[in-house]
Formats: sequence, structure tokens, C-alpha cells
Amino acid sequence: MNCTDDEIADRVRKIMVDVLDLRLNPEEITPDIPLYSPTIQLDSLNLLQLLVAVEEEFGRHIEDEDVMEADLVTVGDLLRLVQDQVGGPRTEGEA
Repeated sequence: MNCTDDEIADRVRKIMVDVLDLRLNPEEITPDIPLYSPTIQLDSLNLLQLLVAVEEEFGRHIEDEDVMEADLVTVGDLLRLVQDQVGGPRTEGEA
């Protein structure tokens, strides 16, 4: 299933609200918000939980080295990482 970048971003923001228990509407999560800010309150454990939920949502595995190379600082960085992974070619064995 091919998704547009906007559809992917919407789904990731909804996952963020659920996994991180944010008191925000998904539409309030803008790309410029720092992930490690008081607004998002991401830490390393939350990042792992968030990535697992994203992988489950999209049926794609995100390699650790891709996460490290993405240098995740803002919500926009996270959205680009997921958009790149979901929009990329599937590897053998992926549904």
C-alpha cells in the first residue's frame, strides 16, 4: 500500500499521541517541535516504543543504523525517516 507523505505524517502523529500519551491533538504536532522538548518529552525508551509502534503500523522494519543516521532532533526529522522507510522499496519477506 502506497501512502502519501501527508498520510504517513498523519499516522505517525497519531501514533505519537497514543504511544507517548501526549495531551495534544495530532494536528498540533508540527514538524518544528523538538522531540526532546517539554512538549513531546521523548527519551530513549519512548523512542524505542515509538519506533516499534511505527514499524507495526506500516509493516516495515526500520534499521537501527538508519535511525542513528537520521539524527532525530525534531518531529520533522522523525517524519522524514518514516516517510523514507515507508516509501522505499520493500525487502524480501516484508508484507
